[in-house]
Amino acid sequence: MTAKFILLILAGAFAVCPNVQASAFTDYGGFGKYKQSLADGGGCISGTVGTSMPGKNFNSIVYFAGSQYGEKARFNKAYFGFTTLDKKHDIDSDTLRASAFQMCLKPGNYDIIGIEARGMESTQEIRMPFTVEAGKNVYLGSLIFHSDAVKAISCGSINSQGVEIRDEFSRDTPLILGLKGAMAPEAKALDAARGQPYFYRCPK
Repeated sequence: MTAKFILLILAGAFAVCPNVQASAFTDYGGFGKYKQSLADGGGCISGTVGTSMPGKNFNSIVYFAGSQYGEKARFNKAYFGFTTLDKKHDIDSDTLRASAFQMCLKPGNYDIIGIEARGMESTQEIRMPFTVEAGKNVYLGSLIFHSDAVKAISCGSINSQGVEIRDEFSRDTPLILGLKGAMAPEAKALDAARGQPYFYRCPK
């Protein structure tokens, strides 16, 4: 594999990842549909996103949209995600790679509507809600992509390729505050039951 070919792969990957935060990336929807800074009355969402899956050169993406779009949500989606192409992960161990993200959005109600991992996108409709409040930073949790049937079943999920929602507020807060323009988050973790079959929370 030539150096030129490697550069082309990297350029292609980050062309669809316009706002890169270490190995996390975000997109605010077409023409910045949902973007609104804190200074202009917006609110933020934050957390960490990552994967336990081995390998390199793949992305893990969480899609969301404004609740008002209903059945047209998929045509109005934005996202946050994690890429293994960038080696600068905030968390890097034998079993987990993850990084912090923060997005500042227009205040209102939103739904997480799907996921994508290794180029495979979810097919069932879900609506896992969260609310953006002006002047606040809502911590959604640590969203970890797995491909582990045993783990999924032990956590009450039937989907071997899914996303575990963890409450890692104490661990993640310093990572979030290290991002440019970050503000202190408030813990309001997602309701994993609303995100089935793609999202789950494991019993402690």
